Amino acid sequence: MRSMFAPTLALVSLLALPALADDTDKKEPEPKVRCAIHSKNGSRAVQGSDLIVKAGEKIKDAVAIDGNITIRKGAVVEDVVVIQGKVTIEEGAEVKGDVIALGGDLVLKGKARVDGDVVALGGSLRMDEDASVGGKQSSLSINLNGKDLARSFVDKALENSDCRLSFGDDEKE
Repeated sequence: MRSMFAPTLALVSLLALPALADDTDKKEPEPKVRCAIHSKNGSRAVQGSDLIVKAGEKIKDAVAIDGNITIRKGAVVEDVVVIQGKVTIEEGAEVKGDVIALGGDLVLKGKARVDGDVVALGGSLRMDEDASVGGKQSSLSINLNGKDLARSFVDKALENSDCRLSFGDDEKE
């Protein structure tokens, strides 16, 4: 199986680049950025909103920054990457490649299937008993002085920009 990690990481980096820009003029915070991109190759990327891959849809890559991804029963996706959001793969959904959640949870329900690796960094990996993963399963969440290390890293990277990420600590599921 061909790994799609590099192209997916490049797409995520491109979307995150404006967040790392330094703006010396301190202005009032602007409303949360929300955008969605549908590429010609069948990939979808969102920022500041949720992405739902519906039953019967087949897409290449699904990417979300500061948003969640839900893959419904009967949907097929190549690779999934979420930064500061949650990935939910419902029963009967299939991911042909890898699933990566940075700063969020990764949930596989029922008979959800991932053929590649699953990684949850700064969040938890929760799998139902019937869910299957063909590759490696990795989950790492480190708290330092009561604060998640991955979230601290993102906060530090953005401290000199106008961009802020909300972590949804007060939101209920």
